[in-house]
Order: sequence, then structure tokens, then C-alpha cells
Amino acid sequence: MRIEVQWWFEQAKRDLKMAEELLKSGFFEGAAYHSHQAGEKALKALVIHVRGYHLTHSCKFLLDQLKTQGLKVDELYSYARELDVHYLASRYPNTASAPPYELYDEPKAKELVENARKILGFVEENLG
Repeated sequence: MRIEVQWWFEQAKRDLKMAEELLKSGFFEGAAYHSHQAGEKALKALVIHVRGYHLTHSCKFLLDQLKTQGLKVDELYSYARELDVHYLASRYPNTASAPPYELYDEPKAKELVENARKILGFVEENLG
């Protein structure tokens, strides 16, 4: 496996751990953001591995790239789309006309962390 693939996947795992810790600490907007980052970076690792186009922040777009390479990714699209929605809204007050800390609660943050876990599991299975 190329070293670049390892770097992206290892960073994805760290982002997932950060999301989990932020969730435990009640920083739900941070958990949302790092969940997206974990999903994005894991998918980038796999896209790089199969030599697809990876210069994007969209989990959905990265899945599109994997699908063109023949991987069966349809069950992941709902997770990816939901993570993509929170890429900006979890960080910037002007995205949704409210500060991110007012937009997120524990159930939403848990859902996003779980979405990221599912994507990382898929990527790990397909990198092996």
C-alpha cells in the first residue's frame, strides 16, 4: 500500500477519535466537523488507492469516484450526503444564520459519528 494512502487513513482514524472525544465533552459541533473529516479522509485514502480523482471535500463525490472504479458503495451514500451537509455548517455562523454550537445536539452528533464509523469500516475492508 502506498504511504500516502496510509497517511490519509491514519488521519481519518484520528479524526474519528477526535469526534468521539468531542461528543463525550459536549462539543457537538466539533464532533460533527471531525466526523465529516474522518469520512472524507478515509474515502480519499481509498480513492487514492484505486487511483481515482480525490481533490474534493465531498464524501458523496468521493463515493462517485469509487463507484466508477467498480466498488459497491450504494449503501454508503446516505451517510456521505449527511456528513457533507455539516462540512461548513458545523464551523461557520453565517452558513445557517446561527452559531454552530446552537445548531447541534447530542443525537445529531452521535448520528454523524456513527456515519463516519460506517464509512471507515468500509474503507478498512477495501484497503486490506
